[in-house]
Amino acid sequence: MFLAEAFLSVRWEIESEFDKAPDFSNKTQYIHNLQLQLTHLAGGLTGFDQENDDSKQLSRVFEWVLNGLFELFEYLRTYFKAYFNYEADLPVKFIERAKNTYFTTPQDLTDKLTELKVDKDLLNLLKNFSEASRDSEKFTLRTWRQWDYLVGVVIIIYAFLDDPIKGDINLELLKLLISQEFNSIQVYAYFIKYVERVTLGEAIFQEQQQELLYLIKVFRQVRIDAEFMYDSKVQSLKSSVLESLEAELAYLEQKEKLLIQSLKATEPNGPSKFYFTVAITLAELMFFFRIMLEVKVIFTKFNSYLYEFVSNHIKTQRAENLSKQSQRNHLSNKLFPDRTVKNVKGWLEKMINHINLYYDI
Repeated sequence: MFLAEAFLSVRWEIESEFDKAPDFSNKTQYIHNLQLQLTHLAGGLTGFDQENDDSKQLSRVFEWVLNGLFELFEYLRTYFKAYFNYEADLPVKFIERAKNTYFTTPQDLTDKLTELKVDKDLLNLLKNFSEASRDSEKFTLRTWRQWDYLVGVVIIIYAFLDDPIKGDINLELLKLLISQEFNSIQVYAYFIKYVERVTLGEAIFQEQQQELLYLIKVFRQVRIDAEFMYDSKVQSLKSSVLESLEAELAYLEQKEKLLIQSLKATEPNGPSKFYFTVAITLAELMFFFRIMLEVKVIFTKFNSYLYEFVSNHIKTQRAENLSKQSQRNHLSNKLFPDRTVKNVKGWLEKMINHINLYYDI
């Protein structure tokens, strides 16, 4: 009873002293100093709250006092928010006691992520963050702002997992981390690994290029919802990720360019390493591709992909450098010359006769 009255008197004293401060600067300084004193006092009580057989009753008193001090901090944060120092150190043991109030155990988070088949590295990243404390290795919480960030983001993650957006769960979680400006070095490192899975895979250059362009589009469209970043001293996560994607795309394109150059014949009169030759004209070749596209033997999202392929890999007996504009002109013809149609039809008939002679079942 006495201790309860004492803490109530402290609150009245705080309000009285705060009102006496003449201006914003003095009021802020008063609250900052009070935080410092309460933090120091909470640290001095550490250890006395540990219960043992010799001092059960006394340890409960210290436990009650610590809880009272933590309630005072919440009182300051609620009623003096504009003056509170969010960059100040957290009291010792505050995190361990407060976590149970705000969200459930890290195991619950792990179970939800596992159920949704989230990438293992991303799962461990989020689990380590939810377990963060003053002494954790991956994520360290020292200040009130870092604590508020942890609480806010973990609650948002739980809400997302309760009703996840349909689609790639890993990509949706990455978009969420960008929206919350979670600019930790560990989070950024995961993004780099995620991008490397695209560029170090076995997909062809065009597929890798399209995937990177898609990620740039998706991440660029993410809206920032966070009030503040995880680390105010570090660049925005969204900016860092976009810069890395654009750099990776430029590297990939340069690497493809060098590869193409290396494949070209170094000796003008020597055999080409890069092209294969067709025994038909460019007009006949494009008519042949036109027919295959129309009957859906081949598919391409953009005709420019076809022009790029032909320009880089095919030559006719008459010409080695087949321009993209010439290909476009031939492919888009509404009426192909009779001679072109006749010649291609002849080659197709020759192929059918060959199949009938050697492969007929």
